Amino acid sequence: MPTNGSLQPVILHASDDGSDVERGLRLGKSIESNQQCSDSVFLVINHTAITAAPSIHREDIPAGVGVYACATALSTHKIAQESLDPAIHVVPSGIVFIAEQQRNQAFYIRL
Repeated sequence: MPTNGSLQPVILHASDDGSDVERGLRLGKSIESNQQCSDSVFLVINHTAITAAPSIHREDIPAGVGVYACATALSTHKIAQESLDPAIHVVPSGIVFIAEQQRNQAFYIRL
């Protein structure tokens, strides 16, 4: 835990396999339920794992977990942003989003 008493976000990165997305949602719920672990969880989906993004629905996303899909990966895999649940945030680049969050002291876990 940081010495200033505040908690940093945790980034869960699903990149290679669609099954990592489901695992990320489960782990995100577990992390979020531990009040000493993190104040927020970001599940970032890119590369080939992006193919699982259209199957995520609002009710699948645990409270306190934000889901972020990479627009570049969506385009590469010909997945329309409109096919995603509105609860999923689309960012221009998943990797850039991760780098920005790490600059802000987020913890990173690759799934």
